[in-house]
Amino acid sequence: MVILDANILLYASIVGAAQYSKANEWLSSALSDGSEAIGIPWQTATAFLRISTSRRIFEEPFELGFAKQCLDDLFGHPLVYDVGPTRDHWKHYSRILVELKLAGDIVMDAHLAAIALEHNASIATSDKDFRRFSDYVKIIDPLAK
Repeated sequence: MVILDANILLYASIVGAAQYSKANEWLSSALSDGSEAIGIPWQTATAFLRISTSRRIFEEPFELGFAKQCLDDLFGHPLVYDVGPTRDHWKHYSRILVELKLAGDIVMDAHLAAIALEHNASIATSDKDFRRFSDYVKIIDPLAK
């Protein structure tokens, strides 16, 4: 399974973004290839909705209905699953936080890394901060290819 970070979902959906072509091609290929499931944690889905519809971030943000439809389309695909913490989440999450001595904004990324660890999944992201978690989970940067 490959878990999506919000940036990949955003880049694959925002046609005018400089990263659109690579991100959209990677996601489309992953969905048509069928070799791995795609996991979307709720924090990724909510970040996508929050960012894509924000007038503070975009001059022309997505309408909520369009942003929702993007997620509906993904969740409707047979290879896409919502993923979340397991019963052992706190054990994994707190271990990552303590071992890496994390605080501040990066704790949200650690939460995603812990979910990936629990599901034996990779994380698809272009956020370089996720390299910190490469001892715990495999990090894939679809934009680096």
